[in-house]
Amino acid sequence: MLKKHNKTFCDWFKDTIFVDENASETLRKLADGPKRNVITWQGYDINKYSFYTKSQDDKSTMQNSGVTLRVESQHFASVHDVNPCVASIPYFGFIDEIWELNYLKFTVCVFKCKWVDSNTSVCIDDTGFTLVDLKKLGYHNDPFVMAKQARQVFYVQDPCNERWCVVLQGKTIGVNVEDDDSYMDTYVIPLSTQITPNVVGEEEADDVHANRNDHDEGELINIV
Repeated sequence: MLKKHNKTFCDWFKDTIFVDENASETLRKLADGPKRNVITWQGYDINKYSFYTKSQDDKSTMQNSGVTLRVESQHFASVHDVNPCVASIPYFGFIDEIWELNYLKFTVCVFKCKWVDSNTSVCIDDTGFTLVDLKKLGYHNDPFVMAKQARQVFYVQDPCNERWCVVLQGKTIGVNVEDDDSYMDTYVIPLSTQITPNVVGEEEADDVHANRNDHDEGELINIV
């Protein structure tokens, strides 16, 4: 049922919105879909973070491609499970591509990410640090996340086991580490911590996010 829902939702959404006389212009633009030509960026500033793609990180001495997102989703014990439970789970990964979708009246930035498999490759060590195996990826059919919902993390190699990386909090733009008591190099993000995405309200103007000054040339690609 979930697969069928994901496959048919776009057509259902479009048909539903266009027959609703009370639907807002924003909903109509979303239902109509974005332009087929989209701009991709190597860097993007949003939510007080500077995000990079992984390929851009590889050219830099800084790490800005790590992302985390906490979502609520249904979990099934097996294919025969008729009583799924709803759980709030943090996901960890890194940005593969940055897309800016153009709906004519407004734009929406999304991150195309590669996600670590939370079922087998995320754990907590004896000291409470969250560890991830960046080589064990999953969720290949669900790579996108809205940029305004993402929080930044960075990964440090575990000195005790090269398979694992320790998850640490990313640094926000404009914050002086020496003056900010809430930021520490040893900041821990435990698996059970409630991570609330820094979501931009709908009433705020779209210019709350902007492309980085050092990445002012985007690349046009076609989406099918």
